[in-house]
Amino acid sequence: MKKLRIGYLPMSKDLMHPGDRRRLVHWVKHRGHRIVTDLDENVDVLVISERGDLGITRKIKKGPPIVFDLIDGYLSPEKLAIDWLRGSSKVLTQNISGPPKKFTSIVSQLCVNSSAVICSSVEQESLILPFSNNTHVILDSHDEIAFLPYRSHEGNRKREILWEGLPATMGGLREIQSALEKLLKGSSIKLNLVSDLQYFKILGSYVPSETNALLKKSLGESYSNARLVPWSVDNLVKFAMQSSASIIPVRLSSPLQFLKPENRLLIMWRLGLPCLTSKLPSYTRVNQIAGVDGICETLEDWNTKLGLVLTHDSLNEDMVSRGQAYLKEFHNTDVLLGKWDRAIYSVL
Repeated sequence: MKKLRIGYLPMSKDLMHPGDRRRLVHWVKHRGHRIVTDLDENVDVLVISERGDLGITRKIKKGPPIVFDLIDGYLSPEKLAIDWLRGSSKVLTQNISGPPKKFTSIVSQLCVNSSAVICSSVEQESLILPFSNNTHVILDSHDEIAFLPYRSHEGNRKREILWEGLPATMGGLREIQSALEKLLKGSSIKLNLVSDLQYFKILGSYVPSETNALLKKSLGESYSNARLVPWSVDNLVKFAMQSSASIIPVRLSSPLQFLKPENRLLIMWRLGLPCLTSKLPSYTRVNQIAGVDGICETLEDWNTKLGLVLTHDSLNEDMVSRGQAYLKEFHNTDVLLGKWDRAIYSVL
């Protein structure tokens, strides 16, 4: 197989953003291709991440085929004011070239101009299909994270719950604040949160803020039971091994959050943890295929199931066993690399 020179407009300059290293970079390293970020060089194909210049096709008259790696559900229906603000601000800050437009218009136009579009879930793909007849659903690789067996915490009076994610997803905790307060108030249960200690409030680049302040707002009285630790693979594994269960509450009113793929759930199963989640389409779909019941639709569900995962060892072991069987069949390295092969070579 020919080794390719792949032009890339990345998520981050050092290619260490999860959207770089767990996606295109992971495939390139395994297949022995080369990433080129200097677009003045000749390349076989140009891959544009969602943080790249989405208006670059206006500048390119002739060139290599374009593949758009659209991780998030930016084509989901959004309030008109937010859509215009997101698109215009990215143009005015020169993150995207071209005239100010609604962000959904910018994204859909690049889908039309691309030879292939990659996304993260079948739910996102349904929004892309009107603009592209060559779509590919590819999740992140989680090979950097240890595949851990289930660990029984039965008889251990010290219970801990794991939450992992970017600060932008922390608002989901506010959705189940009362359930967490009911569970944690007056107890010794700890909530371990593995995340970046700082984040940018605007466009991922402006107005630096402390994650701890966001956490206080999201948890309310439960904050006294919380422990925020900086994100790293080592910390994620360490606190997963200390935890009995994991949670992924999501702010369902946000179109972007509602269309999130199942990556975070798969990571929790990979770490050997039972996981309770909000009722996202992706989480619901994967729970059904795996044959587990980790979906919480109401606060009553959260109250009931949080109590169960902290006390029923056999139930947890079955959930993890089924989740890991799903991973081995549908989310292994060969499956992911094969999907990237088909996506890239479909345009050559």
